[in-house]
Amino acid sequence: MEPDCPRCGNELTTFSLAGVEALSCETCGYVGLEADHTGKPRADESWETAIRRFHDDR
Repeated sequence: MEPDCPRCGNELTTFSLAGVEALSCETCGYVGLEADHTGKPRADESWETAIRRFHDDR
């Protein structure tokens, strides 16, 4: 029996290749890698601002 996914609690699937195993959750996409998604959101630049910046840099 495979361990449970720490993210969603469903069963993890084991993949192996050349003697190396990796666990993955087919339900939520968990693959055992930690990621930090707490970065500050940035405002998208409007086309008008981008074109103005392009012309100012010339």
